[in-house]
Amino acid sequence: MIPARQLFTAVIFACTSHAVKAVDFAAVAEIFENRCLSCHDLETRKGGIDLTPLLDQANASHGVHAKLWVRLEKMVARGAMPPENKRPLEPAEKQAILDWFHQSFVLRKGKAHIGPTPLRRLTRYEFENTLEEVLAIPLKVPYRDTITGRIEPSKIATIVPSDIPGESGFYNDAHRLGKLKLPLKELADAANHALKQFRKNPQAMKAVLGQATVPEKMGETECKQLILKFVVRAHRGNDHRLQEYATGYHRLYQQHLQTSKDSEASLMHVFEMILISPEVLYRFERSNAQNTPYSITGLELATRLSFFLWASPPDVELLKRGRDGSLLKDEVLKAQVARMLNSPKRIALSENFAGQWLGFDELISNSEYLKDERWNREAYDEVLFFIDELIRSNRSVLELVQSDWLYKRASALQTKGHGYTTADPATMNRQHTDIFAARQSKSRNRKLRYDPPILVKRQGDREGGIITSAAIMRVTASKTRTSPIRRGVWVLNTLIGKAMEAPEDVPSIEEAREALNIKRDPTVAELLKQHVSKAVCNACHKEIDPLGLGLENFAQFGDWRIQYPDKAPVVSSGVMPNGKAFQSPREMKVLLLELYGDDIAENFARQLFAYALGRKLQSYDRISLNQIVSVAKKDGYRTNTFIEQIVLSKQFRYRQDR
Repeated sequence: MIPARQLFTAVIFACTSHAVKAVDFAAVAEIFENRCLSCHDLETRKGGIDLTPLLDQANASHGVHAKLWVRLEKMVARGAMPPENKRPLEPAEKQAILDWFHQSFVLRKGKAHIGPTPLRRLTRYEFENTLEEVLAIPLKVPYRDTITGRIEPSKIATIVPSDIPGESGFYNDAHRLGKLKLPLKELADAANHALKQFRKNPQAMKAVLGQATVPEKMGETECKQLILKFVVRAHRGNDHRLQEYATGYHRLYQQHLQTSKDSEASLMHVFEMILISPEVLYRFERSNAQNTPYSITGLELATRLSFFLWASPPDVELLKRGRDGSLLKDEVLKAQVARMLNSPKRIALSENFAGQWLGFDELISNSEYLKDERWNREAYDEVLFFIDELIRSNRSVLELVQSDWLYKRASALQTKGHGYTTADPATMNRQHTDIFAARQSKSRNRKLRYDPPILVKRQGDREGGIITSAAIMRVTASKTRTSPIRRGVWVLNTLIGKAMEAPEDVPSIEEAREALNIKRDPTVAELLKQHVSKAVCNACHKEIDPLGLGLENFAQFGDWRIQYPDKAPVVSSGVMPNGKAFQSPREMKVLLLELYGDDIAENFARQLFAYALGRKLQSYDRISLNQIVSVAKKDGYRTNTFIEQIVLSKQFRYRQDR
């Protein structure tokens, strides 16, 4: 192995061709050598980290070592490196590292940019919405106001395989979708199923084709007109190469007609081919082959906006604004965002975005979490309605942690002495329509009827926000017991946005029990203390453990408890990293907001931004992200301000090809 000092010296004098002055990098490399390599060189690799590659200036840009740079910068920025038992970096040293990172990874040649814009492919959720929109038919399982004992997926969900989350954490991750084989046969089967429903629906046929039936015999002109109309609708208003498409699909129609002898069947065959064509399954955009950002077209912006807010194609109004170019104006764009958030289709933000981010969609999609239909639907709906209320009433995202209102399952409000008071809608300052108004049971059978949750005032200190909801308590626990570590990691990772990586050789809970055999019934807190007895664990667990312990009063299905099955008392107390102690879940949440409020808001912005862009955020997104968070903070971190600022960002309205 070449000694670090020799390597450092050779690199500094050899590398002089970069835009940033060599002396700047030399200062950073010297800091690494003096302060970092004693623990993080090739031989020591403490925590599995070797920083010697970062001494080479050739590695100080986007490339194979970019993730290592990002990890290092994050640790330095939050003061986690060097660790507490080491002398901290001098302010000038810390600033030198942060400045170098900004110049090398945030900027490109000294200028802000947005990085390459990936090609977007439709997810299963988006494809189903597209079929519904293009064909003007319902395909999802209709809302059911009774209990049948089953949670049924839609037919499309049974035909098309589920998507796999990418690095962004979402199914719409362009890079993940780009690596997966397109399930073309299954998509064709799904389109075929949808078209069968379409053919049986004269109202839908008239809405799409302008006529309720297809003539037994069609002339070439009439046939081409129907195909033209369908192509424009399926291609999201894009009429590029329209005549060429019409001619090609008409030829396909004629070939099929020779065998089928059925004009409607042949036309439906053509429609199926259109629905699974690349122009439908992929969101193509015009490329200028530029390595600097440039504005997309109005129609392209309409498509981006629609799939962000609705996870479906743009409607007539949005296409009109996109086609005439007015959507490119800030005020028109803001007006369209407000209009779209007033639509029932905004449910995609709660159902698709928040469901994936927070994980409560598992209650419906994953049988592992199935207790029974009523419980799962009620627990799911409590969070679904809560998230939508944040949008409907433009509430602060910090109310995810604690709020004076919440949605409570209807079955809980049927018992005597429940103690809840219905909240006054006027206090919510609602700005958008109620998209769940139709979800009221008409069944007279009290045992079978299913009613949606009801907006109530918070009762006492137990509830508020969603982190103590039954849904979140369930997805952060096993069927048989709770896990403070699992819950603490969920709060820290999912809500706060601090990714935790488990160190090597951590003693198991079972080993911790054996180590405490001198005490017959160790408490959960004592077990955790022994479990993380190694010094390497403390840095993370001093943040994880109090968050999990503060939720111990909630059993695995969210029920409040004051003792465990063995009659041992439940203690929901701990000490936060800033040294402040708490004695209850409410006190923990107060300290959580005090300590991590800005982090939670920034993480919300990061998650929503990644969902909107269809990719994991990169270092070069930091300038826009900071702008989004800054504007939202001035407005009290209101949910719709985040949405609007993301739409106004350069990343959302521009593209870059390399």
